Amino acid sequence: MSEAIDRLAALERTDADRVLLSQALLTLDSNDGLAAKLAAETRVGEVVEQFIGRLSRAYTALADIEGRTVLDIACGSNSSRSPITGLRTPAFEPWMCRLLAALGARPVGLDIGDLERERFEHHVVDLGVAGAMDFLPTASFDAIHESRLFGSPEFRSMYGGDADRVRAEITRQEARLLKAGGVLVHRDA
Repeated sequence: MSEAIDRLAALERTDADRVLLSQALLTLDSNDGLAAKLAAETRVGEVVEQFIGRLSRAYTALADIEGRTVLDIACGSNSSRSPITGLRTPAFEPWMCRLLAALGARPVGLDIGDLERERFEHHVVDLGVAGAMDFLPTASFDAIHESRLFGSPEFRSMYGGDADRVRAEITRQEARLLKAGGVLVHRDA
């Protein structure tokens, strides 16, 4: 395992969580080239570390994620570009959905970008369209994660003046889609 992956695995509180996270990170390396992407772009490590922290705060133990159905709104894609360089970047790939799947959850990713080759359930959705998430059944998710949407370059260029309307629609949908007692893993401020 690479030194960067070892460092990420060591973030967890308990031995059981460290073992589970190590296995998940090895899966991400095998399936998605995590180690090479960590070496090529340090921002990938920061993103994965943030997602691990969010899951650790949302659940008592990482094993509690297994079997949960988790919606990731604006999950990232394989076609996202850096706001600085304009070049495609692995930092905006769907790392949370990949991590959730590797931990045994059932992630559902929504994004406007390319998710074609991903191993989790995903839908290409324009979140700026009112009712875009209406196809998802009410109270069907154990947890919802929403991150990096409102600050993304794609969002700002597409919806600049409509940001408040889109934010209100996503908040409405989150309330509709989350099961009673469900967990909001993270929400953009």
